[in-house]
Amino acid sequence: MASSATVTIETTERGLRVLSLDGGGVRGMSTLLILRHLMKRINYKDTPKPCDYFDIIAGTSTGGLIAIMLGRLRMSVQECIDAYQSISETVFQPKRSRLNVLGKGKDLWTLEGAFDADELAKAMRDIVVKTGEAADAKMLETDPTCKV
Repeated sequence: MASSATVTIETTERGLRVLSLDGGGVRGMSTLLILRHLMKRINYKDTPKPCDYFDIIAGTSTGGLIAIMLGRLRMSVQECIDAYQSISETVFQPKRSRLNVLGKGKDLWTLEGAFDADELAKAMRDIVVKTGEAADAKMLETDPTCKV
């Protein structure tokens, strides 16, 4: 049974600040490097965490993973970069050789992903625990300051 949640966003006159992150496997690192630069431009001496600056952080694919780390887990951009590098080394390794055309065709036919979902789940649980949350912590908060 699917659950649903109602999200209410209160904004001031400044408007709603939304950070949208695209997917792209290991290319997510370039997103993080650009974001680190932008956050330093906001305040170089006391660089804010994205969760303290943006009202909403959203993403697709690997951008969604980054959104969870920055928004729900309240990581700094540098903490997220470190965690993302760790994930990239274990999770974003292709299951098949680029030359294995038959295997890739099977993956498309059976709708299997290019990467190992079990490895991704394990890596994300490890990151959640490192931030002080329980391994089975829910990612939907009832009253977050930054919506993810």
